[in-house]
Amino acid sequence: MSSVNKNTKSNWQNLSIVAGAAAMLCTPMAHAQDSTAERMTGLEERIADLEETVPLRFGVGVETLYIFADSSESSRDKVGNYFLDKFELIVNGDFENGLYYRSRWDYQVTQQAFFPAWTYVGLEHSDSWSTEIGVIIQPLGAGVDGSYYDNSFLSDVPLWLGLANNSEPGIKTEFNQGNWDYVFAFTKNAELSSKPTARFRPDLIAQAGLSEVEVTNTFHGGGAYTIDLDGATLQLGSNGQYGDLYNTVTQGNGGQHWAATAFANYRNGGFALTLQGMAYDYNLERAPVGGPSTTDTVYLSQGKPIPANGNVYSTRISYTMPTSIGIFETVKFYHDYDYLQSGSEDTISADDTQFSIAGVHLSKGAFNTWVSVYTSKNAAFANGGPDDDTWNTQFTVTGALYF
Repeated sequence: MSSVNKNTKSNWQNLSIVAGAAAMLCTPMAHAQDSTAERMTGLEERIADLEETVPLRFGVGVETLYIFADSSESSRDKVGNYFLDKFELIVNGDFENGLYYRSRWDYQVTQQAFFPAWTYVGLEHSDSWSTEIGVIIQPLGAGVDGSYYDNSFLSDVPLWLGLANNSEPGIKTEFNQGNWDYVFAFTKNAELSSKPTARFRPDLIAQAGLSEVEVTNTFHGGGAYTIDLDGATLQLGSNGQYGDLYNTVTQGNGGQHWAATAFANYRNGGFALTLQGMAYDYNLERAPVGGPSTTDTVYLSQGKPIPANGNVYSTRISYTMPTSIGIFETVKFYHDYDYLQSGSEDTISADDTQFSIAGVHLSKGAFNTWVSVYTSKNAAFANGGPDDDTWNTQFTVTGALYF
């Protein structure tokens, strides 16, 4: 499961429309008395009107993945696996009166499923206030609006807990006042997909024999203050969410869930540092029928157990600079680290998790390549190796083209 938050724009449609309009409009002069300047002015006005009638921009993305995992005998024997991971369809549009549209739908080849990464209509009420409705990114994580994403592209602990860069159907409003940024949102439930267990990000959903509860009616809020430091910026903030759990077996109350974060984002030129602390809790009303015997463990949509409550401590550090390596013009060096302190006493979810990722991101326009080395402990739920309380290593290369 992989994705990155991109707002890729493709302008060839608009260019072709303009070219067609120009060809139609360049006809012999009907009136010899018209001046060249008048004809050109009329042509420009008609082309501008035509462009405004087709405001949508289309793009596509293709991602490939190579993984070599030392914990897998098959991976060791084959010296890794290389495969097509995902297709993306991107549609963006800007209309009159501040109305806009943003959408990205993914087809995940390994999950054989089609689902929205996001798809929503937004309205800019003013330069400092906007509202979006549809499948939105929940505002949780190191970025007051939920836009934070890990440097390493593929994985981090909050992401695999469903508590970072996760999309849900709902409504979100954001506004800015000086150095302050605020966000409030309401999400109804998990997003739909062509396969219930295949998600853009893991979700707590009802699954026979594993989970009998689903997330519903969740309220979100957050704020952040940005300090200017003579060329650098420091953003300090917090956000959180609280909602219900619905039990599909008893058809009643399944408990409550909540999560909260505190974060700091420092930026200075090409250097970036993020620190984040997160606490979360799935407070089940009762132990699932056919699932674990206690309320200390929950199963998310990928079918793997996680502690029902815990604390996550994260660091993200990176440095971006110009380069000249093959076709690439920019390189980012990064290191991401997560520590999950489990609040569970169940043997299947009581172990603490560590996840460390170091690598580089090479890019030029539409071309992107991530080369990463993962070392992890008890991170089976995050595709990080078995929960055997030993360190495991993966080497990955991700190639992506967005146009």
